[in-house]
Amino acid sequence: MPVFIHQNETLKNAACALDEHMFYNCKLTNCTLVYSGGSFEFVNTTFENCQWKFRNDAGMTIQLLLSIGMLKQGQAPPPNIAGGTSKMN
Repeated sequence: MPVFIHQNETLKNAACALDEHMFYNCKLTNCTLVYSGGSFEFVNTTFENCQWKFRNDAGMTIQLLLSIGMLKQGQAPPPNIAGGTSKMN
């Protein structure tokens, strides 16, 4: 599967799939971020007023975390992520 690299980008009002994408020094504003459980990487990336959608394996993980109380309904992710990753191979 191809890997998409975003470097020093500002994305606004975009729909972004996170799987197989790497974000370095990016800012995402008013974006819809969709994650299905694949590889990703965030380095010094900020999120402002973004909506998160979790599908497939990622959605099932969110449901498990909600069910066992490790995640609260409506809990927002942090606005700044310095080095979040699910490393690409």
